[in-house]
Amino acid sequence: MSGDLVYPDGAVRTTPLLGIPGSNDSVTLADLLNAGHLEHAVLTTFVVDEPWLLSHFNLTTALTLVANAQADSDARTQRSGDIIRVQPEFPKPHVQIVHSKLLLLFYAHSMRLVVCTGNLVEDDWTIMHNCVYVHDFPMDDTRVFPANEFSLALAYSLLDLSIPVDLVARLNHVDFAGATDVHIITSVPTGDDRQNAYMNEYGMLRLAKVINQLHGSKPTSESFDPDTRLYCVGSSLGRLDYRWLREFYLCAHGLTPRSMRKYVFDYSTPNNMVDVGIAFHTQAQVEACRYGDKCAQHIMTKRSVFKERDFPRDALVRIEPLHRDTLVHVKAMVARVGVNQDKGWVYIGSHNFTKAAWGTLHGDEPPYFNNYEFGVVLSGVQFDKVDGDKGVQAVWKEEPLELPFKIVWKPYFRDDEPYFGTF
Repeated sequence: MSGDLVYPDGAVRTTPLLGIPGSNDSVTLADLLNAGHLEHAVLTTFVVDEPWLLSHFNLTTALTLVANAQADSDARTQRSGDIIRVQPEFPKPHVQIVHSKLLLLFYAHSMRLVVCTGNLVEDDWTIMHNCVYVHDFPMDDTRVFPANEFSLALAYSLLDLSIPVDLVARLNHVDFAGATDVHIITSVPTGDDRQNAYMNEYGMLRLAKVINQLHGSKPTSESFDPDTRLYCVGSSLGRLDYRWLREFYLCAHGLTPRSMRKYVFDYSTPNNMVDVGIAFHTQAQVEACRYGDKCAQHIMTKRSVFKERDFPRDALVRIEPLHRDTLVHVKAMVARVGVNQDKGWVYIGSHNFTKAAWGTLHGDEPPYFNNYEFGVVLSGVQFDKVDGDKGVQAVWKEEPLELPFKIVWKPYFRDDEPYFGTF
């Protein structure tokens, strides 16, 4: 990248959809890469279509790729530039996955961080509505800048993914002073000694720590007064139950479930006190998608999960895309806090609202995580009412947050069911 930083304060942008005029703030992958000036890219993703991806880069650009799986495509493209393929640790390789969707883009005098909700495949950038958090930082290879909470969290997350140390060390030359009101949340598969020693720093427990720091206080079980409404958007739906929702809801208030056992296990507390909406596309929405059957392969849940006795069906709410007959592939969480619900925070990243992503707690044992995940919490968000059926507008740093869905709370209709993929 040359010249001034484009996103010096950080911003959320949506990806465009084929055949639908985008806003001036939507961005393509090519826009984000700015390949003509790019020197090195670190890319993490769940699924990758390498021929399509590599077509966006100059042959001389150095690439470091962490990917869980190849999309259906021809053999990997050969190229003259260096590609470092990284395989992170999998204590249970038959079930654990890389689900992080992070881009680190190094230029001569800057570094761009892109937190994606989509994979590095064409469909996720053309027919499924996704969004990114993008932030540009100054870089000077002749200086070492002071570390802060953001830079340390980023460095640790890269080391967790087994990114080569010399690449991680380049963060010393990046000025992260502009990373205000943004907080990194990661998850790492449970299993080896190094990860087990620090598992309280990941997933829902990391979220609890971030929110507790934002609140500046720590309520007790006697004083806990729920004041947060969560709208959790995802493209994959796994086994859930109300105990896990209670635990997550506490974390969203900055509390650890282990310190609030009475709340977690007191089943006399009505379930509707757990103010969580699980937003997932319905069967009818997927069938009506203007892009046809290709959309269905990107929305995942099983009928057996939905039919389980403890599944919180009454917490399901509809996703309302900005554009009719389209589908949202975003992983996001909107938290509206307080009596007037006019302030709060927003999460954007790779975490679906699942136990595999955010973790499960087992008494006093370390929490279990199945996936590598990466996302950010944007704090200091304001919510403004808007006209019509658009719900509310989230505003961050005095700019509207560009999300591909309406912030509205519409429970499933009587005949609605989530889309059940074919497995």
